[in-house]
Amino acid sequence: MFTWNFQYMSRSRLAETFDQLMLTGQKGSVLIRIHSSIHNKDDAVELARFIKGIMPEAKIFGTSTSAVINWGKLTQNQCVISITQMQEGRIETAMIPTLDENGDPVDTDDLCAKIKNDLIEEDTKLLLTFSTKKFLDIYNFVDKSNTYYPEVQMIGGLADTPEDLYGFLFDETGAYEDAILLAAFSGKELETTVSYASGVEVVGDEEEITDCYGPFILGINGEGATKRHKLILEDVNSKFKNLFPFVYSDAPGIPFYLSYGKDKSLSDLFPFEKEYIRRSLSKTGNADIDKKGNYIYANHYVIPGKKLSRAFIYDRKIISDNRTLFQTVENFEKAETLFGYTCVVRSTIYSNCVKWELSAYENCNICGCVTAGEITNCNGRNTFANCTFSLAVMGEEKSTQEFNPYAFSRSDSLAEDNMELLEYLMGIEGELASFEEESSVNSIRKFINDCEIKLLYADKEDVFNEAALIMDMKTKGYDRICYINVFNVSDMKTVFSSREVQITRNSLINKCINYVRKRHYRLYILDEWLFAIGAPSHIVSLNSFVTHMEELQKILFETSKETIAVVPGFCVMDGCTIDNINSVYAAARIEMGQKNIQFYISDAENDKIDEEKIREYYRMVNVINYAIAHDQIIPYFQGIYDNKTKSIHHYESLMRLKDETGRVYNPASFLDTARSFGLLYDNISMIMIKKVFEKFKNVKNKSVSINLGLRDIKNRKMVEFIYDFLRSAEHPENFVFEILENEDVDDYNALIKFVDTIHNLGGKISIDDFGSGYSNLQHIVNIHSDFLKIDGSIVRNCCDNKDSENLIALISGWKKVSSKNIKIVAEFVENEQIQDKLLCYSIDYSQGYLFSKPMPFTEEMIND
Repeated sequence: MFTWNFQYMSRSRLAETFDQLMLTGQKGSVLIRIHSSIHNKDDAVELARFIKGIMPEAKIFGTSTSAVINWGKLTQNQCVISITQMQEGRIETAMIPTLDENGDPVDTDDLCAKIKNDLIEEDTKLLLTFSTKKFLDIYNFVDKSNTYYPEVQMIGGLADTPEDLYGFLFDETGAYEDAILLAAFSGKELETTVSYASGVEVVGDEEEITDCYGPFILGINGEGATKRHKLILEDVNSKFKNLFPFVYSDAPGIPFYLSYGKDKSLSDLFPFEKEYIRRSLSKTGNADIDKKGNYIYANHYVIPGKKLSRAFIYDRKIISDNRTLFQTVENFEKAETLFGYTCVVRSTIYSNCVKWELSAYENCNICGCVTAGEITNCNGRNTFANCTFSLAVMGEEKSTQEFNPYAFSRSDSLAEDNMELLEYLMGIEGELASFEEESSVNSIRKFINDCEIKLLYADKEDVFNEAALIMDMKTKGYDRICYINVFNVSDMKTVFSSREVQITRNSLINKCINYVRKRHYRLYILDEWLFAIGAPSHIVSLNSFVTHMEELQKILFETSKETIAVVPGFCVMDGCTIDNINSVYAAARIEMGQKNIQFYISDAENDKIDEEKIREYYRMVNVINYAIAHDQIIPYFQGIYDNKTKSIHHYESLMRLKDETGRVYNPASFLDTARSFGLLYDNISMIMIKKVFEKFKNVKNKSVSINLGLRDIKNRKMVEFIYDFLRSAEHPENFVFEILENEDVDDYNALIKFVDTIHNLGGKISIDDFGSGYSNLQHIVNIHSDFLKIDGSIVRNCCDNKDSENLIALISGWKKVSSKNIKIVAEFVENEQIQDKLLCYSIDYSQGYLFSKPMPFTEEMIND
């Protein structure tokens, strides 16, 4: 299976693209999806006919939309074209009318039967399905599909438009509003899965629809529907109304929306003047359509006897659902093609929600559009939904996509609306006092309280979260805050089992809970391993608060046989406000990292914050994440000159990053930032090593050196990767691992084990930056190294500083009297004067701009 997506620019460019792709229907079925937010009906049909003329064998599948999804990006005012060609499988399409020749709605059973007869085969796996907002029986139709073709998963939705219209479907035969457009994917080797993310959680009590008419819900639990739901639906703040959907009990993860009409008749709210509407509703019962009143209604025909509940969409559930969806897609073995559809309502629930969700797939061939409602698969059943992000992944052969899991580390923007939302919910609580109906008030109050708890408490623990901290700072004067952070968690997860890690975290949280209760403080869980303790300054003095935090730190240091020893960093911040706490903590964290301290006190009111430094720090985090996601980690190579043969002996690999503007960054600008985040460093280091190995794996006559820090050596995954590579390498002796001498060594056994293993596998070891650290002699005595590289600060000053020259002389003299077979390398050789000085002391190799500048890989490097 092959899929390629591109933005439509012009017909001439389109024809060129098809020529370049060299597609032919003789190789396998071809589906061409067109999702357009820029074409009207006539223009859309002309485009479909133009494409059909270029490739007559292709099946055309077109929908209108308000925005398109292309390679993980959401864009308005565009048309996206996606070409999918099967290898052995088959694609069949059909445009099936939803009205018969008399203008009457086609029964949903008849629709499903026709689809089964015309499209479904024994090995049909996926049914891409679109209709328009005119098809009000969409819910019933999708639900019945589970009976007619239960083994076939469905994805799709209702065509959306930039304007408030019905939307339309199109192919080369025309454009349609009263139809269903389908594409059936079949094949023995074809595998597919459909899943979704909604962020919805049931909060209210289960209720039963006892009276309805078409899309109107007239009775719930035997009484008037509006009586029970008026306050939530009437005059709700438009910014938040979509956070309070309903769900059917048989699909609790799938939201749908009810609207409220006040002092209206059914005919005011619904287009009863249209003949097909009247005929369709005649099958659902009778009602006085001109009677004025208050009504609630859905965007689909509802069914009496269905049970529903109020629900709530909130940031942590959105994140949780998307992680689950991502894992489903990432673990799918035949991920050759991704279809993605998201609801137009979804962009209103949280700021940047849709763009954030899509960013995990920004390097994938995902293509789709915004819909007015989705068709997805929930727990093995196809269902119609509102406000979901739905994905189908499929393929005929094993394949992977370049996913971007780092998107999930940038979810802060989803919580930005929570404060205003909490205030809104509290406002509703205040309004409840004016309601006379006690049973309805109690039901609504419970619903509101449950929603507030979702916003204020952390997952799985009965502890406040970041939203609660912000609320306490804003309304209760909490301005004395201590952040508690456990660093290097990735190291801990590498060495210990998940059970041991979880026991340690639970122990840490329980100790904090018990302590804050005793001191009458509040504990907040901000992230998995980041906690906060807060109190108002008028309740406790700064000295007492600091003393208590020091006491708690000692308690957390204590370990048992079941827990892992951790060293949490404590940052006490005084005078905090909502506006300054993030910048104060960011500055404090940088300071703590640079000074390697675990307890820090910051006066937010008086300490001057270097905002430029903080801004640059987080800009560099974004650069690193961009480089990882867009394959912009680039190995540069600098030649190392053999002073005897007068030629380049080998190369040192040097990491560079490139940002979206093309600017190249050297390690001095990003390594410290990456190390402070741990995982970022692990990722760029692993990518760098893989790329260097790939460049030199088949080289016979040139070796390459790779820099490793102690963190790398303690990273079990990385070390095993290096060992596995050397075991299979044709010339393992060509790979030199430079150990950074300027890093403090806290685990000499791990270092010695690594060095010995590298030698046993045929590789070589170099001690880098010799002379810059504190344990040089121990390194020389205990580490079996093949190269010793003198630190550049010594070499650079050897002509002007006698002490630097004496150090070079000392190293050279030691080599002569030593029994070790070791070569000396001098780096930062920038001019002839330095080179002459080094030759006086018989230095083996010279490295620097005098001989070679760092540059990207070229074939000449290994062929000279």
